[in-house]
Amino acid sequence: MLLTFAGLSLVCTQLPAQQSAAVALNEPVRAQIEALKDSDTAARWSAVTALPDIPDPRLVPVLVEGLKDSDVGVRIGSAEELGLIGPEAKAAVPALVEALKDSDAGVRAAAAGALGGIGPDAKPAMPALMEALKESNWYVRASAAGALGRFGPDAVPALVEALKDSDANVRAFAAEGLIRIGPDAKAAVPALVETLKDSNSYVRGAAANALGRIGPDAKAAVPALVEALKDSDAGVRASAAGALYGIGPDARAAAPALVAALKDPDANVRGVVALALGAIGPEAKAAVPAMGEAP
Repeated sequence: MLLTFAGLSLVCTQLPAQQSAAVALNEPVRAQIEALKDSDTAARWSAVTALPDIPDPRLVPVLVEGLKDSDVGVRIGSAEELGLIGPEAKAAVPALVEALKDSDAGVRAAAAGALGGIGPDAKPAMPALMEALKESNWYVRASAAGALGRFGPDAVPALVEALKDSDANVRAFAAEGLIRIGPDAKAAVPALVETLKDSNSYVRGAAANALGRIGPDAKAAVPALVEALKDSDAGVRASAAGALYGIGPDARAAAPALVAALKDPDANVRGVVALALGAIGPEAKAAVPAMGEAP
């Protein structure tokens, strides 16, 4: 018993020091909260832009309030900070969905980006983000597409539709969203094959990368990827070879084209081509002589 009481006494004597440490730890957060509530617009804007790279989750309530601020910069900054907090800002999802209706396009784009930053816990926002894909502002549409890529296979149909957007940035974000979803995006294969012919080289490369991430289930794309090995852009050719690597042995029909691509003028392309041939396996053995002839 004496030992028990001695232990209890020790714990009790330590509590005040621990509480003081906790109060001291909270002081910066308390100061940030007060600054974000300042009556002066410039002070609030300065406060939101001065927050650390990963803000404290205890700021979520005041940042939610910031989404309704009279100043556009404060509203944008509040949304961006909520996205940086990530999953711990999930309580802000309803307010961010409301912010998707803001009169300012920058706020709407920042709100979409924040929902993406929160990730799967923001999945209830999917319908609002799908609606945002119909926005007149390309930046909002691109941010919405990027966010949808965080929500898994349920977002695939919307991202497939976004691959047809009139703006290349939106199409790129849609393809990158499908890259993030990976093998579960297999329903997007036909649309990604079409996107390999996009007028924008970055979009074409992103489409190839998405096919590679889907893997063996993208084997129907092999003929289109073989064509992409001849693309005028070296980055696209490397991505096409990388996609064939991702598909693996099921890309065996591409072996002759890969052998020919070992003579590509770009060293990076040749390197990825060699990896793709290795992934195809024994059926690529015809490549061995060509490897010796590579530039």
